Amino acid sequence: MKIKKLNTEKFLDLNIHVRPDNFDDFIGQEHIKWVIKTAIESGKMRKWNIGHILFSGPSGFGKTTMAHIISKQWNIGIKAITGYAITKPSEIVSILNSLQTWDILFIDEIHRLKPNIEEVLYIAMEDFVIDMVMPEWWGVRIPINPFTLIWATTKSENLSQPIKNRFIYHFHFMEYNTQEKIIIIKKYLTKYGIKFDDTILEKICKKVDAVPREIHNLCIKVRDFMVANNEKNLTENLWEKFFAHNKIDDGGITPLHKKYLEILEKADRPMGAKAIAVQLGINEKAVEEDVEPLLLKLGKIEKTGAGRILVS
Repeated sequence: MKIKKLNTEKFLDLNIHVRPDNFDDFIGQEHIKWVIKTAIESGKMRKWNIGHILFSGPSGFGKTTMAHIISKQWNIGIKAITGYAITKPSEIVSILNSLQTWDILFIDEIHRLKPNIEEVLYIAMEDFVIDMVMPEWWGVRIPINPFTLIWATTKSENLSQPIKNRFIYHFHFMEYNTQEKIIIIKKYLTKYGIKFDDTILEKICKKVDAVPREIHNLCIKVRDFMVANNEKNLTENLWEKFFAHNKIDDGGITPLHKKYLEILEKADRPMGAKAIAVQLGINEKAVEEDVEPLLLKLGKIEKTGAGRILVS
């Protein structure tokens, strides 16, 4: 069988870096950007660090990207880690000791930090010192370089009040509107070298959730589909073929979401997440974190005391 050779030269670098690296390229969250710009300008004028920042909001909304933009715009270093990767107080002490003056320490999924590790951060955040317990059981207080702590979480309700109170800024990433979605879609398609009519943008917008990461993922699928078919112009006909190939419904509904809805419809009664998970062949946590959020957002289901029900 003769294999068709793809003309990939007409595409831009297929592995191009597309993460925004400045505030202008970061679409949406205008209030957050405006306040942070002010904080950075103040820090530069004072020649000191900016206040600690807490980012909360759904996964995929750009919290990590925003932290890296702050680092670049302020021209300072950043050390990024995840909350579950820190298991002992000595590990966070080592990290704090390694920071240069004014560096950013970015910790993602911080609701997974253990309480004894949080306690190490209390005094470090306020006074830029850490308490060390020596082998002889006497303590010594060691100064560290001034730094800015940026925490990101999808579950701010799980954070203790003492740690929340130590953040100067607390930003919640808000839902993206239709116009912002279209701008993001256009940006990614353009960066991947895909030509399109503006009418296509609204059609794509209807098929994806209002989450930048999900939008990017969809654009990658479009790119891969077009490369495989040796196409560069995303026409309406080609879009219809792509959407049928990937079985995506309005709002970003996937076959897994549809199967979930079918299970509830056939049951014709409230069902718990565990029972639904068994029929889907996935675990209960995946149902609650990966499937239900979109269905709840779209108003397809409702959680009641008796279980999940369909919304007619």
